[in-house]
Amino acid sequence: MSTIIQQIRIQKLECMSIRIPDDVIDHILKKHKDLTVILNIKSEDQLKTVIKDVIENPDEIHMNAYGVHYFLKKINNKWINVIVVDDIVKTAYIIGMKTYNRLRRRWQ
Repeated sequence: MSTIIQQIRIQKLECMSIRIPDDVIDHILKKHKDLTVILNIKSEDQLKTVIKDVIENPDEIHMNAYGVHYFLKKINNKWINVIVVDDIVKTAYIIGMKTYNRLRRRWQ
């Protein structure tokens, strides 16, 4: 089962319906523990709320040449990075400023 973020308008992007599959939530909870620890996430619902907030209220959005969207939200000196491919959340994780600066050069 997936959570669907219905028809959100994202800055200059067209309206999109973005799905957050349950297996992706499981993946993030198991493989990206730094995200759950830093943000004090204790449940799947809390994680879905964070992902939804990042997608609906990003500080930055980038798209690469392959159409992959990177939704970023700054939290202190870190960034939450939610990656969306073909309107499906593929993963989310925390990146530091060094990684952010390296990725930002790619997106420009």
